[in-house]
Amino acid sequence: MPIPCEKNRLLIVDDEVSIVRLFKIILSSALPDTTIDTAHNGQEAVENFEKQRPGTLLMDLHMPVMDGRQAFQKIQVLCQSNDWAMPSVIFCTGYAPPDWVRAAMVANTNHRLLPKPVTSLVLIDTVKSRLQQ
Repeated sequence: MPIPCEKNRLLIVDDEVSIVRLFKIILSSALPDTTIDTAHNGQEAVENFEKQRPGTLLMDLHMPVMDGRQAFQKIQVLCQSNDWAMPSVIFCTGYAPPDWVRAAMVANTNHRLLPKPVTSLVLIDTVKSRLQQ
């Protein structure tokens, strides 16, 4: 049995500072019992995951340094090599989702797609549903 992630911990990953701030404000007020961390690129996300092991990641796909796909793949490898449970990943993008995102969601039903722009209510409901896994 894989070692579980921290259920009430969320990592928001996006290179747009205003989106990170807005998502954190919305989710902090709606989910007061959740610890919310932030990262501004995929490399920061991988580093944070390795240290904090959040149970849910809300991750943009198009970012500098390391994009969402590369970060997702590195997190998968970390989980496999350390016998850690894979977190729920909410892929958040303003573009049509690439095939690999659809494949990831088929392979693991804990993953979700959240198209931008997103309303506060949909954001809260989607994150809350993943945190309750």
